[in-house]
Amino acid sequence: MIRLRPAKKLLSFAGGGLSSLAAVQGAILAALFGGAPLSAQRADLSLPSPGQAAAEPLSADDLRRAEALAQYATALRLEQVASPRSALEHYLKALAADPANADLAMHTAELAYSFRGRAAAVALLEKAVEANPDAPETYLNLARFCATYAPDDPFENDRAKQALERALTRFPDNAEVHGFAAMTLLSQGRREEAAQVLENAATREVNDPAYWLELGRAAQQVWPLGQAEAREEHARRVNPFFERALRHARAGGDEAQRLEIAQYYLLTNQLKPARDLCQEIVRVGGNLQARKLLHRLHEAFEEKAEALRELEAIVAAAPADVEYRKLLARAWLEREQPARAVEHLEAALQAGGGSVDDYLQVGETLLRSAQFERLVEFSRRGARLFPDQAMFHVQAAMAQRSLLNWDEAVRAFERAAALAEGGSSELVNHRFYFQYGVTLERAGRHEEAGRQFEKSITVTPQDDPEAAASAMNYLGYMWLELDRHLDKAGELIRKANELQPDSAAYIDSLGWWHYKRGDYPAALRELQRAAALLPEPQAEDAEIFEHIGRVHLALRQPEQARLVFEKARALNTPDEKVRRHIEEGLKAAAEAAAER
Repeated sequence: MIRLRPAKKLLSFAGGGLSSLAAVQGAILAALFGGAPLSAQRADLSLPSPGQAAAEPLSADDLRRAEALAQYATALRLEQVASPRSALEHYLKALAADPANADLAMHTAELAYSFRGRAAAVALLEKAVEANPDAPETYLNLARFCATYAPDDPFENDRAKQALERALTRFPDNAEVHGFAAMTLLSQGRREEAAQVLENAATREVNDPAYWLELGRAAQQVWPLGQAEAREEHARRVNPFFERALRHARAGGDEAQRLEIAQYYLLTNQLKPARDLCQEIVRVGGNLQARKLLHRLHEAFEEKAEALRELEAIVAAAPADVEYRKLLARAWLEREQPARAVEHLEAALQAGGGSVDDYLQVGETLLRSAQFERLVEFSRRGARLFPDQAMFHVQAAMAQRSLLNWDEAVRAFERAAALAEGGSSELVNHRFYFQYGVTLERAGRHEEAGRQFEKSITVTPQDDPEAAASAMNYLGYMWLELDRHLDKAGELIRKANELQPDSAAYIDSLGWWHYKRGDYPAALRELQRAAALLPEPQAEDAEIFEHIGRVHLALRQPEQARLVFEKARALNTPDEKVRRHIEEGLKAAAEAAAER
């Protein structure tokens, strides 16, 4: 059983369009009595003046249009209250009054099919063709209906194909007709006939780019470019339609049509012609959408400089475009220029708001760009907006630490820890406790720092031995420097070396532990082993050589100590404490040599 549906859209009659039942009724009153709809004017009960001319009589067209509108209004109301059979009678009367109305004929035919059969429905559509032979849609409606509602007799002539042939003959330069015919044949599994329709259409001499674009859209269905095995052959069949469209669009200066062609090339993975055409469009008019496509294409070709240039142009033209602000920020981050990224990340927040992750990204970027004072203020703002998010306090702590504000950094970590341990479990990890410990150590709160390092070691995952070794070595070395808990320090440092056996820094700590215990030969052996792992020592390696020099002094070898201290000095370490120890060592070596 076919379930009827109400009219898909309100129909347009010869006198104009309708938008609602009230509009229909108003239009009927206007047609019958002239002037504006009754609801739109005030009542005038005064008698006409003696000299006022009588109203002109309605023309035949006015009466016909009024009759059609009245019947349509009634039919629409009946269909809306689920009385399709009654509605059909009024649609038929409306169609009799306006037989050339293609939309009305199609809807009436669909109703007639349900209550009077296919032949009656087809007859209505044939009459619409006769009444309006210059309208392609009347032919297409007939073809669509015949293709959708198959005849009971399988040997009946193919009325759909006949209607299409009539339309193609009468409208040889109408792309919609060609496209509809091809799609209809394709839906019936007659791909070769559909292809022939488009090939015939391609022989026409039409200068309108819209004609070729319409054919190109249909051609993509007949010769789909998504089939990898046939893509090259199908592109050879489809591309000529878009090439013809481009030629005529260039001649007519139509930017929108050229952009559609560029999108076709992009979506069909023909990237070079897409890029060339987008460059042409941008060069001529600076079209924003073309720039966006061009940016994607430069990225696809790994043309990084060109892609960045287009991003900057897009943001300059559309500063409130959050997506492209973020893309530009990402581009600067990829180039290790976080200071230039911050500007666009903050502008994106101002333009479109942001999630907690967006705010945290700004904070991270401020940290990477060493804008520590700005980060302190920004973190306060983030913490106000998202009071349950501990990470803003961590970012503030890192900024304060970089500014050497150790007490403020510790307080920020304390706030973060309170929030994290109260619910933000994803933050309570070994890295958090390690950084908290480092901050407490720099603030001179060593016992508290030791507890945080121990927490870090305890919660470090077994599959991350590098992080565990780092925390063990840091804590062990801290105790060595303070001359506290030496046994515990040795245990931590030996374990770090088991986890990471070829780390010069950890071997240095092991050698220094031997030195602190007074075992100078063992200390020298381990420290020289650490130095041997440094084929090209850097500034941060100066401490290893300073340690070797001090061991030589302890072994009463001032000349060897002097040579090693001079090597350490030549590395020009930025660490003031290590530099001071090097100078003290050189002085002690000189004094020891003089005594000998």
